[in-house]
Amino acid sequence: MTSREHLAEFSLLVETHLNSVVRYVSFLMRGNDDAKDIAQEVFLKAWQQFDPQLKHSFRAWVMRIARNQVIDRYRRKGLPVWYAGDSIEKVLPADSESDKQFFSESEFYPEGLPAFSRLPVQQREIVFMRFVEQIPYDEISRITGKSQDALRKIVSRAVLTIRKEVAKDAMQQG
Repeated sequence: MTSREHLAEFSLLVETHLNSVVRYVSFLMRGNDDAKDIAQEVFLKAWQQFDPQLKHSFRAWVMRIARNQVIDRYRRKGLPVWYAGDSIEKVLPADSESDKQFFSESEFYPEGLPAFSRLPVQQREIVFMRFVEQIPYDEISRITGKSQDALRKIVSRAVLTIRKEVAKDAMQQG
């Protein structure tokens, strides 16, 4: 494969996955304006390590790079990050004043759904990948390092929690 063909193939993959990576990084960064900068870093790193044989698993691979870039960004800025296994969690409560200055709940969470916002960070991340980005479980598994069975349980628990929260909110309003 010539370098021109190599670049053309990579460019097509970037075009296909750029918006997903930006949304995912923005999600992980809680709506921070740095998401596009980080996405550029992600694709630069991906280009430096690109192997055309990765094209069938490119999305999972590039999302994994994005996840690691977000962790690195938190650490470089001196923001506390809890990184246990493969979960990312900022060590600030979700309703802290420092978080409120960066985003409003309706901007960050799908349709401003309060029930979603109350899920643990790990569940929010996986539900976001599964339902917003519509990533299949096998790819989410490669991104997070969790088994597909574990991911299905996490999603099932999250959906159950959201349903209960929505029902409770509806009863309180009705």
